[in-house]
Amino acid sequence: MTKASTKYRLVPRAPGDTTPLDPKIAEAIRKAGMDPARFTVAPFEPGEADPSISALFTPGSRLEHTFAFATLNGALSAVERIVDEDLAARISKQDAKWLVVFDGPADPNVLAPDIHQQLATRILELGAEDRGFSHLTLRANTVTSDDR
Repeated sequence: MTKASTKYRLVPRAPGDTTPLDPKIAEAIRKAGMDPARFTVAPFEPGEADPSISALFTPGSRLEHTFAFATLNGALSAVERIVDEDLAARISKQDAKWLVVFDGPADPNVLAPDIHQQLATRILELGAEDRGFSHLTLRANTVTSDDR
């Protein structure tokens, strides 16, 4: 018999709420640089969208630009320098390198290789290795209770 998993979201704590958090959750909140006393968890409601993807990116044509760094410091410096309202980043470790993938909107009036080259010019001076780009199309499908 498999146990059904419940997804939770982090929400601001209501005034007067002193419900203790699971110690693992509290530690994760602390590691993220936040005060666990200010937050609690609430389960997603049935049919509620998991914001893990849809809240991060807006639908449409996107470009992902990938760069490898020898050090975490180099990767974080690039993120600090490049990320803005339109450009997100994620970091992962692959073998001895730190990969940074920058995700931003594609411009229908500018060729993707040209957009990538503009970004690469800014990042390569930080000692990065250019791993290229991917052209993506993200479509968000939502289901409301009326559609069921």
